Amino acid sequence: MKILDLQLEANNVDTILEFYGETLGLEILKQTTGEIRFQAGDTQLTFSAKPTTKAQYHFAFNIATNHLSQAIEWAQAAGIPLLPSPKDETITYFDTWKAQSIYFWDKNGNLLEFIAREDTQVQKSVPFSPKEMLNISEIGLITKKPIATGEAIQQQIGVDFFSKATPLAEFCALGDDDGLLILVTPTRTWYPTDVLAQRSPATIQVEVEGQLHTIQTLDWA
Repeated sequence: MKILDLQLEANNVDTILEFYGETLGLEILKQTTGEIRFQAGDTQLTFSAKPTTKAQYHFAFNIATNHLSQAIEWAQAAGIPLLPSPKDETITYFDTWKAQSIYFWDKNGNLLEFIAREDTQVQKSVPFSPKEMLNISEIGLITKKPIATGEAIQQQIGVDFFSKATPLAEFCALGDDDGLLILVTPTRTWYPTDVLAQRSPATIQVEVEGQLHTIQTLDWA
């Protein structure tokens, strides 16, 4: 599954522009007073201005398998604090997922992640910068019943549960290494923080076996 387009809300697009446009240096595809759209690898990322919104998101960017250490160096040089794992390590190792991640906040309270997945087998000879990100590969979707919601979405768009993660009552994932919907309950915190997952409006356009589908996060209670 590929996440082609991700549309989110932000209460301050000035800080969105500063972080994603200046700090990350992503290409700006569109900018108006009410909306700003970036190119994040193969995914378009859009923030709509909603001054009263309390929306908060967790999403992840796939990076090349050989770029993680360089991504750490880049973040340190850019003055972006990296969040420690519960073991007080900069890198979180997901052995079952064959992946390694680092986490950080943007300036609007969204939890971001750079993740290098071994099975993508993507390596790059150029040095890391956010413009070398592959795509947005994960977005959180908050629901009271992750497994039941996952089964319903599975029937709707024809995507399977992630083969590397056993579905649990509080957490499950749909998709593959290229694109995942992370389904969690509102009682679960976003790893590696103590911040509770929060239902927030998002429009997600995905491609599954050549077919396009649109998912609205608030359609799933």
